[in-house]
Amino acid sequence: MLSVGLTGGIGSGKSMFAALLADLGAEIIDADAIGHAVLEPGEPAWRAVVDQFGHEILVPGTMEIARKRLAEIVFNDPSKLAVLNAITHPRILERIAETFEMLGDTGEIVVLDSALIVGTGFEHMVEVIVVVDASDAVRKERLIRDRGMLPRDVDARMGSQIPRDALLERADIVVANGGDPERLKAEARRVWDELLQRSSA
Repeated sequence: MLSVGLTGGIGSGKSMFAALLADLGAEIIDADAIGHAVLEPGEPAWRAVVDQFGHEILVPGTMEIARKRLAEIVFNDPSKLAVLNAITHPRILERIAETFEMLGDTGEIVVLDSALIVGTGFEHMVEVIVVVDASDAVRKERLIRDRGMLPRDVDARMGSQIPRDALLERADIVVANGGDPERLKAEARRVWDELLQRSSA
């Protein structure tokens, strides 16, 4: 097994690139999906988050966490984001580690798709770090256009993440994503070929 960390700032196109690698044969671990799972009602992290942030973060009439409401709270207050991460990250790491262990004896190329690889415990779990990169201006335009985010929310979210330069410094492979779908497909094939070479080395 070759363990790969796929990362990039919000709006970089990281998830789209993960889908392209999956089409080529990669086994994808989606950290966002795991993050959602650990916050399902009844999970220990769900209880801790509701205790910390109150029942106003729940969808009215349900036990589900209103993720948009929670995001508005934590991405505008670094101390609250740190509290949320302290609750959720250990449980997310545990589930990722279990998946890597399960696939450890296979010949798979396993790609961990996560915005939080660099600067967290995640980066110690992977052998290769791939960074999908786009300029801050391009990312901001995409988020406003494609996700309908307000500029202030984009700034808060981008400001909470590892700076672009720091990501690029840690990258073993950089993917430039200017927005051309065909070029991104070509980049996926290039990266896949390199990962295959590393896996067989």
